[in-house]
Amino acid sequence: MTEVRTRFAPSPSGFLHVGGARTALFNYLYAKAMKGKFILRVEDTDQDRSTEASFKIILESLKWLGMEWDEGPGVGGPHGPYTQSERLHIYKEYTDKLIGERKAYRCFCSSEELEGKKKQAESMGIPYLYDGKCSELTEEEIGNNLSKKAPYTVRFRTPNKIVIVDDMIQGKVKFESKLIGDFILVKSDGFPSYNYAVVIDDALMQITHVIRGVGHLSNTPRQILIFEAFGFPLPRFAHASEIVGSDGKKLSKRAGATSVLAFRELGYLSETLRNYMALLGWTSPDGKEYMEDSELCSVFDIERCSKSPATFDVFKKLKEEEKETVDFNKLDAAGLSDYLNPKSKLNWMSNKLIRDVSIERLGKEMEPFLANAKIPNEYKSGTHPTLLSILDSVRVYLDRLIQAPPYIEEFFLEDLGFENEEAKSLLLEGNGTIVAKTFYEQILSANPSSPDQYKEIMSKAGEKTGEKGRTLFMPIRSITTGKSHGLELPILFTLLGKEKLQKRMEILAKVANIALN
Repeated sequence: MTEVRTRFAPSPSGFLHVGGARTALFNYLYAKAMKGKFILRVEDTDQDRSTEASFKIILESLKWLGMEWDEGPGVGGPHGPYTQSERLHIYKEYTDKLIGERKAYRCFCSSEELEGKKKQAESMGIPYLYDGKCSELTEEEIGNNLSKKAPYTVRFRTPNKIVIVDDMIQGKVKFESKLIGDFILVKSDGFPSYNYAVVIDDALMQITHVIRGVGHLSNTPRQILIFEAFGFPLPRFAHASEIVGSDGKKLSKRAGATSVLAFRELGYLSETLRNYMALLGWTSPDGKEYMEDSELCSVFDIERCSKSPATFDVFKKLKEEEKETVDFNKLDAAGLSDYLNPKSKLNWMSNKLIRDVSIERLGKEMEPFLANAKIPNEYKSGTHPTLLSILDSVRVYLDRLIQAPPYIEEFFLEDLGFENEEAKSLLLEGNGTIVAKTFYEQILSANPSSPDQYKEIMSKAGEKTGEKGRTLFMPIRSITTGKSHGLELPILFTLLGKEKLQKRMEILAKVANIALN
């Protein structure tokens, strides 16, 4: 059996977003499941947009996601170079071959001339196709143009036929080549077009399966025609479904097409994002969702992918007034947090992994998030026993690591006081003092150890004082934290424990000059 060889071929013109990362993941998982090879190739023929910075970000993103490539930049391999700008001599050799066999030709039409023809077609309400003006130039005419150093492109001489794409996900799809026209293989700057370079690279790198997003399906007939013109064996094609946001619309910078590194900044573990992305359009044989990497790499099958759009539910549906103003790619981690869907599948998976992973691993992962935390420096090490003990007690409440510092900071608060007059007034106004005293009495007479038990105590204080809602919760928050906002109280109280909570209330009561008993 032929070795399965898949590839991910990003263009280094921006960050690696969720859609691209899922494409990479599907290629990676299928190669691993089939005991094959995963190749990374950089398609940088768009010189105006390609940057070294983007190239580095994409590599960093893939490495963070744990998708190590078997061949490619930094690794090498028998089919390099793996960067298209270093392969121009290879494309030229194949271009000369096509021109010599009259399967392609030089086109000397100017961009202004072509634009005029395109506008004319639009005014007539018909699709624009190149009219083949340069397809029958004589050798003399071609020679004269070349001697004048007239700029030219190279066009493919498209045969008139039905092109059938036998897709592993979408099924058989037919295209009429007469609706394609003679398309450009080599641009006037000498760089190959996407559809041309990708075919030569896939053939020479012996790619057996081309797995990518459904948006590329329309490119496939052109690529098949080029494969056939060279006599290259066709790879299997698989076009994964579109990814849509919570609003059912295609992902965009205003609707979740976020850099995968943003999820690292939010404190999601890389395994969680991999697991979540694997389920964007694919279903495991037994319907299982939470899976370790080893299981994903063994059961993934591209033919189990769905044609239906996959919903990326990580972000909340934007309000109408936010749709034109919110750009997720310009928000930092704190800003992005405001738009996260707390009930997303990603959060469920993340919470489960954070609870399951070893506390030593979690401690090391926490270090970047503790750099600016308001705790003594010695506790910012991910190996400190006290920090690990605290982290072990709070991790059940975490969906992502960026949430942890406020919980951890609470354990180190010593100089208790009211953060401002507003926080203090919540205790002193109305029946606030009575609520605080009643809650304190309930704490002394009970032995709570869970959020539900603390909720019950708060409810009893409400029954005794006749207060509920804000006039119950805010005085309790004030007397226990000195703040007007913060962590969910029953959770905080459970973490602090009865003894520390009692001591806090007594200190803040003295600051406020009130008696609790």
